[in-house]
Amino acid sequence: MSVDISRVSFDPSKHYSRIVHQQGRVTLDADANEQTAVLLHYLRTVVADVLGPAAAPLGAPGFAVTRIAQDPDRDLAIGAGRLYVDGVLVENDAPTTYLTQPEGYVDPETAPVPEGPALAYLRVWEREITVIQDPAIREIALGGTGPDTAARTKVVWQVALHAFGEQQDPGSAEASSWFRFWREGLYAPGGLLAARARHEPKGPVDACVIAPRAQFRGPENQLYRVQIHTSGVGLFPGDELGQRVVRPRRRGSGKDKLPEAPVATFVWSRENASVALPVASVAGPVVSLEVWGRDHRLGLDVGDWVELVDDATAVHAADEVPGAPPQRIHQVVAVDVPGRTVTLDSDPAAGPPGGQPPLSVGGDPELHPYLRRWDHRPQGGADALPVVLDTWIALEDGVEVRFSGPQEPDPTRKDRKERTPVHFRRGDHWLVPARTIPGDVVWPQDEEGPAAVAPHGVVYHYAPLAYLPAGAGDPVPLVTTFAPLPPAAG
Repeated sequence: MSVDISRVSFDPSKHYSRIVHQQGRVTLDADANEQTAVLLHYLRTVVADVLGPAAAPLGAPGFAVTRIAQDPDRDLAIGAGRLYVDGVLVENDAPTTYLTQPEGYVDPETAPVPEGPALAYLRVWEREITVIQDPAIREIALGGTGPDTAARTKVVWQVALHAFGEQQDPGSAEASSWFRFWREGLYAPGGLLAARARHEPKGPVDACVIAPRAQFRGPENQLYRVQIHTSGVGLFPGDELGQRVVRPRRRGSGKDKLPEAPVATFVWSRENASVALPVASVAGPVVSLEVWGRDHRLGLDVGDWVELVDDATAVHAADEVPGAPPQRIHQVVAVDVPGRTVTLDSDPAAGPPGGQPPLSVGGDPELHPYLRRWDHRPQGGADALPVVLDTWIALEDGVEVRFSGPQEPDPTRKDRKERTPVHFRRGDHWLVPARTIPGDVVWPQDEEGPAAVAPHGVVYHYAPLAYLPAGAGDPVPLVTTFAPLPPAAG
């Protein structure tokens, strides 16, 4: 879920200690949110410096992984308690299991407990919550259907399993080191993005023709969100668009190729993907909504592209291991405003194209389903846009983005760069504030212009929990514990 904010102004490299509000000035959401970010950065940095990357309190060590005597091959027990991961407090209020963990939504058919040796690890991140997911946030004194106020962020955790191959098993003594090495290699090198609006057009200029202004031409300030929809690698300019691509490891050689990888795709929104309408029911391609948008700008119209999302699909964006495919993005073909219904171009239960299994979304109101609007316009029957590297891609109203990756010199060529595959992870996103007064976007600059930066989110944190030996052997815990500081003498 995304929230309706003006921008994210927190930058840890500036080392601000607090926000100072001045009298008679306009109060902005970005200032209040930055104050919270400053304090969280300080607290979590202190905790991580003291406890290390992952540690549990001795009096309430959380997330202990054990076998279930009645069902040792199918499920695992997860203990209650607390764990600090990179300084983030993670809490499990009650004992649970791998298959029934509160926000795991684990499918035993696609993510079973491995038979051979495996590693149990914890995945942690923060999810944005609005009144769609938690109606108690709304102040009912403002009216049951009145505007919401502030949103929330929630620390979400999932226990995941990684099965070791026959030649890969590091054993319990090296499992933690192996995990760190494995994590560092996933989605590496990671993709970057640059954004611009105001720039000098290149090429010859006809003195008799007034060139279009190279700047942001939108009628109002916007916060653009560019988000990876399908994990994969970026296309190099000139590559043919296909379902999968292969990259030569060395330029000019047809040998030593990397394994095939899917082409990454992306979507974008001019409202930070905050246009979300709660779903009452889904009947084939017809979606009934609980409420309509407050106005035309925050509603839906024929031709818009929407994604049907619920709690289960929202928390499965992380895919360091194969998981559920991304939910297909549908085009709106009809709207009935008085009846609060939207007709999509196909039945969402049919699942994404390409032969993946169907996804059942929208049928369980306990999972808070909603339609999220995206503002991109895909072509050729696709539902998202391909990630093309080193090319300025126009969004709208003069806003352009460029995907790229870290350029590594080819030791055999002095005048070229090696075409190293650049990886993009599903759910990774960048926020691009566009402002009408300067006619530009707010974006960091370097000596060559708009800087290429890493994704602004999602920030994932990981901790190895236990090594699972083959068979029914007891898991070996990998979590460090700590005791409270002793009271001062005297």
